[in-house]
Amino acid sequence: MILRFLIRLILICALLPTTNIIASSYNDSNDSEGYTLPELTITAPNEYDFTILPERDLIERPFTESPGLETSTSVVGKKEIEQMHAYSAVDALNYIPGAWTETRGRKEKNLFSLRGQRYPYPGFLIDGAWFREFTEVSYYLSAANFDRIDVLRSSSALLLGPGGITGMTNLIPRSYLENETQFDTLYGTHNTLRSNITHGEAGKNYNFGLSTGYYHTDGSSNMNAEENMSNFYGRFEYNLTEDLTFSWVNFGLYGDRELKLAKPPASVSMQTRTESFDPMYSYITVAKFHHDPGDGSVTEVLGNYGGRRFDGHSVGSSDWLEEDYEYGTTFIHSEELNEDNTLRFSGLYNRWICPTGKRFYVGRPGDIRTYSGMIADDHDFGELNMSIGYRFTQEHIKKFGGFNVEGSSTGLTSVQVNDEWGEPLHSVNLGASYELSENQSLFGNAAWGQLSPQPEMLDSNLQTPGNENRYKFDFGIRKLFDGFGQASITGFYVGQKDAALVSSNTVTVNDEPFALFENADRKNYGIEAEVQTNRFKNGLQFFGNFTAMKTKRTVSGDWQTDKEIPDVVVSGSVSYALKKYEFLVFAKHLSSYENDRFLPSGSPPAPLGDFVDLGAQITYKYDENTELFVRAENIADDEYSTVPGYPVDGSLIYAGFVRKF
Repeated sequence: MILRFLIRLILICALLPTTNIIASSYNDSNDSEGYTLPELTITAPNEYDFTILPERDLIERPFTESPGLETSTSVVGKKEIEQMHAYSAVDALNYIPGAWTETRGRKEKNLFSLRGQRYPYPGFLIDGAWFREFTEVSYYLSAANFDRIDVLRSSSALLLGPGGITGMTNLIPRSYLENETQFDTLYGTHNTLRSNITHGEAGKNYNFGLSTGYYHTDGSSNMNAEENMSNFYGRFEYNLTEDLTFSWVNFGLYGDRELKLAKPPASVSMQTRTESFDPMYSYITVAKFHHDPGDGSVTEVLGNYGGRRFDGHSVGSSDWLEEDYEYGTTFIHSEELNEDNTLRFSGLYNRWICPTGKRFYVGRPGDIRTYSGMIADDHDFGELNMSIGYRFTQEHIKKFGGFNVEGSSTGLTSVQVNDEWGEPLHSVNLGASYELSENQSLFGNAAWGQLSPQPEMLDSNLQTPGNENRYKFDFGIRKLFDGFGQASITGFYVGQKDAALVSSNTVTVNDEPFALFENADRKNYGIEAEVQTNRFKNGLQFFGNFTAMKTKRTVSGDWQTDKEIPDVVVSGSVSYALKKYEFLVFAKHLSSYENDRFLPSGSPPAPLGDFVDLGAQITYKYDENTELFVRAENIADDEYSTVPGYPVDGSLIYAGFVRKF
């Protein structure tokens, strides 16, 4: 029903005339018969209340991706984060088209994917700086510290880094235009408490922001699920000269976490393995120089560092340590060759070091260096905007001794890579946008790229699977409506040749079976539709989106439906503002899928998904700077699962307030 409603809404919006939606009358050229459109009461200022992509500017924002990918890009801004009271970066992305979060309680608490893309999962950047390892950071990094989160749902990113072939999420740190202080807190189910205070100031040549927060939850009763995390943030930006700006952003996480026990039908060991990280520490920093001499060229140079250290404890077993760090640098130069042609090129170096091993390969050190370069040429022909680009990437695996076996706590000690260069990887991207009218545009993008398997992957012969070739197409149309909002429809196709996919082959580690990988072909295609509105004069505002897709893979040379990927993802929200109150209803639907992760050997795949998570929120705005709210999630109290053995905790209720100074 939800899907049918959204489809009808999108089609109605697409058929509306390109003139202002609130126009009251129109006469044909012969003036023989007047035709009057119904006068609608949804008039609003001609501006967007939701966050949209900034205007395409390759000098101001040189990392801007292909113009053909705009309808395949989602933006979550401060307005959306504050309205939904999102805690982490992953929480903030829950309602974008095609978003799918697999939630469990093990070392990787959440795994976020789009359009069914897994192995590897989409990558993360902070302010344009690419990080190889980000999984343990994203689900604790406070969303309050970001101005905007840009998510390229397509696996066709080229400018953002070497991981772009799997999709990218770019976290844009918060900057301040005026002095501001904000305190917010929340308390609710499972003795969950979170509080955050931010302060920012802006001067003639500088601005800075500081933030600290705390999160605690007891978690599910008697399930070893307690979590504590302190969150620290600081950013400073200074105009060194008229044409040179320096910015420096820092994030720190410090706390402890118990690894949640599984429930049936998970294997007995997953139900009884009592483990924790105490303490766990992460630090991330990004420094950037932005040089804009005002002559149609700009250069950005970034330096980044990330470090993580987790002390592991297990009842009845020895303690262990997981530690890794990475550092790197990126530069990009954008040059206007003429008023219609802009050339961009960039280079990247990243070194990731893991002296202790981690996750599935504890005790097996790693040292991987990544080298990458990119060149792109953009042409602006007025209504038509085109871009073509190429990226080269090569990895030097100085040392690596582990691999991913679907949740294993240790690797196979017989596997070791020493001082090997990976094969050169190439990616090509061609995209364009065409402005049909002032309010309606077409978008198209085609890409081809190579992807090396993750170092932790092995096939049934305990060898690394071969490189993958990937072909990607995105086609979209977007329509803007003055006083209403926007609607878009995007079709996509991804063809994967020799992809590293989970196979039926298993290996036994610590008396538990874990899946291995094999080279197989895969294809994923579908359609996304999205509507976003402004706040109307009657107080109503809503958004809705759906992704309907089909995923297939080869098994012994035959094409079969990939039952581990859901076919439908639907999200939506309706907000109604009445005087000092705002009433918000939000929903998410994920269709059914299955897998056998964490199940005993020989068990059939467990059914997953197939839920509608319905929530509601009431906010009371006491004055211009103070609001109180009550929020309920999973109102239907449905114990659905996204991973076998880890059902959600039923209904969750929270209350809190926000105060700005």
